[in-house]
Amino acid sequence: MTETADQLQLIPPYCPNPDCRYHFGTNVRFYVKNGFSLTDKPPFQNQRYKCKSCGDHFSANTFRLDFRKRLANLSENVLHYSLNGMSNNSIARLLKVNEGTIRDRLKTMARQALYFEKEHRPQKISEDVAYDGFETFTHSQFSPCYVNTAVGSHSLFIYHNTFSPLNRKGRMTAEQKIKQQELIDKHGFYPRDSVYIESLYIFEEFASKAPGRKIYMDQHRAYERAIRSLDFKINYETISSRRRRDPANPLFPINHLHSLYRHFFSSQKRETIAFQKHEAALLEKIQLMKIYRNFMNSKFVRKNKFDPHAHEKSPAMYVGVIDKILSFEEVFGIRKLPSQISLDQREMNFVKRLYPFSRQTIAV
Repeated sequence: MTETADQLQLIPPYCPNPDCRYHFGTNVRFYVKNGFSLTDKPPFQNQRYKCKSCGDHFSANTFRLDFRKRLANLSENVLHYSLNGMSNNSIARLLKVNEGTIRDRLKTMARQALYFEKEHRPQKISEDVAYDGFETFTHSQFSPCYVNTAVGSHSLFIYHNTFSPLNRKGRMTAEQKIKQQELIDKHGFYPRDSVYIESLYIFEEFASKAPGRKIYMDQHRAYERAIRSLDFKINYETISSRRRRDPANPLFPINHLHSLYRHFFSSQKRETIAFQKHEAALLEKIQLMKIYRNFMNSKFVRKNKFDPHAHEKSPAMYVGVIDKILSFEEVFGIRKLPSQISLDQREMNFVKRLYPFSRQTIAV
């Protein structure tokens, strides 16, 4: 049994009842032990509790990531395998479980990653930011999309990821044109200004948290249109996409992150059969990489002559929200509830897997 599991059995961190005054955590001993039950998975003895304030009953398992999961202790392996290039089916074969189990664990961890990020997100941005979109597709190449991303120029901290559907463009065969028209007749066009809307949202957030700082972006028309639409001025500089993509390029943080997506996501490799089947799966994978890169890994793997601490400090350490690289247990060890976290509409849609423009059925 891990130290975290022992602590959870002795010290429940909060009352799971949303109407209880101890729902958001307290140092007061708000519970009494109320027996235990035997289980067939670690730690094999599930301590039960009763809240002294609201009378609600709960157990030690209530606060674990594996709450109501049939198989325990799979999640950490699933996360590391998934973020190191393995497809869901490959992970399922390796762990000898159903592929649906892998999808369920990734979905659960993505939501918990969002809750953790909300509690540890920097309130101010003290560095310049690089902004661009990662173009990919979901389900088929008839549903291309943009993952709009803002990354710290020095820390490489990933500040934002938002989603924009795109309409297919470029050269198509006669058969592809027929298929494209059939989809348009059935579903209509995707929103044509989605990149502009999401860019405007990120720029407004940036301006409120990083006064006086600069945002670097390429010459995408939607970005400049969003800048011009703001009611206030924002410092920005456009960088040619033809400029050499080395560390001297102000867009290097974005280019570096996108190369990691291509390298570590099985769904983003060229000519893959492991592509994401819908928008929710893509954004959940992106969210997990975001928490993994920001909090659980160093800025660079090797020593860097321009930054001597890059192999020792995580991006979150650079922006000052934590003081060490976190382990899996420190990020996912205590299960949070959505009622404990203040979420905006985009984040609520992420938790509920709501994508009204999607052409696929997405299971909640």
